[in-house]
Amino acid sequence: MAAVLHRHVDSASGRAFARLARDLFGNVRLDFGTADEEKSRMASAMLGTCRLTRLEADRHVVFREHVTAAPDEPDAIKLIVQTEGSAALTQGGLHVPVSQNALVMYDPGRPYILTNSTPVRQLLLQLPRHGLPATAVERLAQPLTAHAERDGMCRILLSLMDSTIHEIDHLDEARRSSVGQTMIELVRTMIGADLQQARLIANPLDVLLRRIKDFIEINLERPDLTVTLIARRMGCSVRYVYRAFEVERLTPSDYIWDLRVQKAAAKLREGGGHAGEIAEIAFTLGFSSSAHFSRAFRHRYGVSPSQWRKAGIS
Repeated sequence: MAAVLHRHVDSASGRAFARLARDLFGNVRLDFGTADEEKSRMASAMLGTCRLTRLEADRHVVFREHVTAAPDEPDAIKLIVQTEGSAALTQGGLHVPVSQNALVMYDPGRPYILTNSTPVRQLLLQLPRHGLPATAVERLAQPLTAHAERDGMCRILLSLMDSTIHEIDHLDEARRSSVGQTMIELVRTMIGADLQQARLIANPLDVLLRRIKDFIEINLERPDLTVTLIARRMGCSVRYVYRAFEVERLTPSDYIWDLRVQKAAAKLREGGGHAGEIAEIAFTLGFSSSAHFSRAFRHRYGVSPSQWRKAGIS
């Protein structure tokens, strides 16, 4: 039976897996044959108008045999990313391997067969059809592929999907919607749709900077929040993280510490003024000592944390 494990996250395992797949993906049929259906697990969440799903399952085949859509079936284009295992998509007379570090984009409104010939782990992204120009959707009479090794946009999208599904429980509705819109912009650019506009709104470094800022916001209290950690989670080099921040005219580390001081100032305005509160806020936000916090705070606001709290500066 399908269950909700976290806010806004749909999940299922075992024999409920196929039922949730039909609920989320429409008129599909899953055939596990002699494989173990009980090994199947799925978690899925809405990102504004997009839906991101992570699944793992024993070998099985997915059939979309009829083009007649159910009344409540999502009118969406689908992207599939293989993280483990071997699979292939057959649609429109084309047989496309689903390989690691690549994605396959297709129109699930057309008949297809997805053959998972081994146990698999996959990420699936559904984007609203109306989010893509009609000319782009027409190209999906056959599946389209992109590879991270050859396409920077693909590399960013794959990394964004992976980091988002791991952090989904910490994203509020506004951030989820923002991430979903970013994914739509990336896909529009990848398929060459409305390219001039897409370049303006989906420059790779602009997209990366937005992702980094979201990641920092969520993980601001982590004492190990470093540029190296950020680069690893973003799927890029440390140099690329620094390049993304060039437009801000400060380093990633400066951004992190400045944001921590801003958060601390807000907490002091809202706090109750109890003994030890300043040190408590400092350590919560990753400062190594009260003295370190006080120096950074005075540099940013020109007064000490205690003076700020006492005067109620806003």
